[in-house]
Amino acid sequence: MKITIQEHAEHEEVEIVIHCRKADEQVSALVNALSRLGRKLIGAIEDRTYVLDPADMLYFESVDKKTFAYTQSAVYELPQRLYELEESLPRDFFRAAKALIINLSKVESIRPDFNGRLEVRLSTGERLIVSRQYAQHLKARLADYAQGWRK
Repeated sequence: MKITIQEHAEHEEVEIVIHCRKADEQVSALVNALSRLGRKLIGAIEDRTYVLDPADMLYFESVDKKTFAYTQSAVYELPQRLYELEESLPRDFFRAAKALIINLSKVESIRPDFNGRLEVRLSTGERLIVSRQYAQHLKARLADYAQGWRK
């Protein structure tokens, strides 16, 4: 992939043009990632509403049909369902269980747990469990990350 940046004083906004032989899976993933940039979330604590940056989130959890976003210092209630969030979050986020989405950029370590599950330790020291159903997906995602580092 070749990346070229051209600065022009007359441009009012950023324009991205992708030149490719054929729009394949990689191009689609790139377009998806670019379209998610700058998106914010709305969360509430009691009667106050906050604008949240997804990059600040450690993880999202669904409890009793309510969705919560966890940061280092607070827990926000979100209006979306977990599946709606999953569709709009950047690639750093990973579905770890039916009721859990983890920000991979906040993961410090991963270790095997009982029955094929994985234990994830976040940068805050908090430990979360990746269910058996999602453990293989996480391993594949980590392999993708490693591939990207080698290139």
